[in-house]
Amino acid sequence: MPLGKFFKATNVVWSLVIIVLLNNQASNSEHSVSTFIKNGVIWNDTDGQSIQAHATGILIDPHDNSYWWYGESLKTANLSDHGINCYHSTDLLTWTNMGQVLGQQQVSIQGQPGPYVIERPKVLWNSVTERFVMWFHLDSSSYSYRYVGIAISPVPNGVFTFIHAFQPDGIPSLDMNLYEDKRNGSVRGAYLVRSCNNQYVGISRLTDDYLNTTGLTSIINEPREGHAIFHRNNNYYMMTSHLTGWMPNPAELFISNADSLQDARWISLGNPTNSVTTFNTQSTFVLPFPSTKQPGTQFYIYMGDRWNYPALLSASYVWLPYKFYSDTNVTLEWQDQWSLSDY
Repeated sequence: MPLGKFFKATNVVWSLVIIVLLNNQASNSEHSVSTFIKNGVIWNDTDGQSIQAHATGILIDPHDNSYWWYGESLKTANLSDHGINCYHSTDLLTWTNMGQVLGQQQVSIQGQPGPYVIERPKVLWNSVTERFVMWFHLDSSSYSYRYVGIAISPVPNGVFTFIHAFQPDGIPSLDMNLYEDKRNGSVRGAYLVRSCNNQYVGISRLTDDYLNTTGLTSIINEPREGHAIFHRNNNYYMMTSHLTGWMPNPAELFISNADSLQDARWISLGNPTNSVTTFNTQSTFVLPFPSTKQPGTQFYIYMGDRWNYPALLSASYVWLPYKFYSDTNVTLEWQDQWSLSDY
């Protein structure tokens, strides 16, 4: 082969190699996963679609310790579209859409027509019945029904079967959450916390099958919503918001050093943030997460909704780590992004 043709052929080969390498690099970059939790931006699932799971509830899978994220579907004006979506992750960073696990066509309130508001879903695993049990706020568009709904499934990604709707302990109930009191792998009971007729916070122990309540065990005699209970250092904490509809307001954190939630007395620690709008969010859940910096311990992740009212279609999420300087000196500090491995 003449020398000129040899160099031309060699150049073509190297050009092809460079193109392949660049394409691979672009592909890897496109599909790479961030190791950071980024706040104030839209989060996408593994299909590149925005995650629609508002009023977050996280379930740690009892079988493999993966994460199931349940939340409200896209906040459209048409209630007929509303339901509960589910996402799955093994690292709390990469989320796969598992679809809608409960929809309008499955729920009902006797004597009260739909379509319904379906809000604040929370799911627990019940080891007695071996079923996943979902509780949620079920209401009219004017929030006049004030019920909770319950649905069950043998698998975490549903579809869930609707069981019934009722007012727990005969009390009209709105914003709600569940808390399973688990210590050293042993469940000491499960509880419903909710806004009782928007007048006070009521906590009730669940029945052993998690399908009903057994009466009030503890109250906070102030109107609060966005409740999220967690336990640390022999203290219970409850994150709450005030009642201002879709508009953000100053959070309020409560503490109780009771041995259980059967008769807890609560003391306000005030607003743990330096923001009168709680960074433009409303609390929905607190997740204990294994610490990288201190193996064998946990840190606690605040999970909040940024409703972005009136543009609810662009609602997003803010997750931040709590910082404990003492049991009663607790703060949330804004971070544009942060890594789970830093805590």
